[in-house]
Amino acid sequence: MNRSLEVFNKIYKPYKITRKNSVYILNTMEGDYAVKLNPKIDYKKLYNYLHSRNFNYLPEMSKDSRDDMVVLEYQEDLSIDNNQKALDLINLVALLHTKTSYFKDVPLDTYKGIYDNINNNLIYVENLYNNMFESFLKEEYLRPSHYLFLRNYSLIYNATKYSKTKLDDWFEELKDKTKQRVVLVHNNLKLDHLIKNKEEYLISWDSYTFDTPVLDLYNLYKNEWREVEFTSIFAAYNSSFSLLNEEKKLLDILISIPFEVKLDNNEYQNCRNIRSLIDYLSKSSKIVIET
Repeated sequence: MNRSLEVFNKIYKPYKITRKNSVYILNTMEGDYAVKLNPKIDYKKLYNYLHSRNFNYLPEMSKDSRDDMVVLEYQEDLSIDNNQKALDLINLVALLHTKTSYFKDVPLDTYKGIYDNINNNLIYVENLYNNMFESFLKEEYLRPSHYLFLRNYSLIYNATKYSKTKLDDWFEELKDKTKQRVVLVHNNLKLDHLIKNKEEYLISWDSYTFDTPVLDLYNLYKNEWREVEFTSIFAAYNSSFSLLNEEKKLLDILISIPFEVKLDNNEYQNCRNIRSLIDYLSKSSKIVIET
């Protein structure tokens, strides 16, 4: 057993220990705790900052936390509808962004760097699917997955074209700007990272950073697009913390880019993967229009 966890055992004497992903859940006579060993971030620094901004939706941290072991009060999550939970989560994220928002000076080439990164990804995706399209057209007998791809290729093509055009417009608007709005972004939003019972708690902060609020919206969409109706979720966010015009454009660009589908010898899974891409692009195109 890890030496840090041995120290905790001596202090609290848990009667049960359960491993849940990278966290140990310890049940003790005094209460239940979530213990994360060797955390990637300084949780005390993060908690101090968030408390200073009057954002207190965090599990209580034990005084026994150390650099190599963070000890948090464990909270049991209630089972609620995914759309309701997503709404609760996005309202909490909007509050987080409101409390931590500021404008900072950035080098003149900041937006050029963002543009290049996204454009390179678009070029890669465009070439990937163009090559697949040309290759499948040459086949005399199409596999089901290849047929499904060809039938829906226009959706992929239009999404890529839209993203490229929108990206060029976005950069033209921002290429001479030297300020950027940043917030503290959680940077790994999922429904599972909101704990809701008597209070609400946002957990799993290991990837947090200061950057554009778009990152949190995009990550949540990437992780939960299958489970949640996002038009109302994004509308709720904007009613509390409105995206700037350039942030809204960036979000539209990011969610419109087709993700990469890799094909192998499992034809059933290939069909599922391509169907997932088609569903994603169909849903994203509607959100871009409606928001």
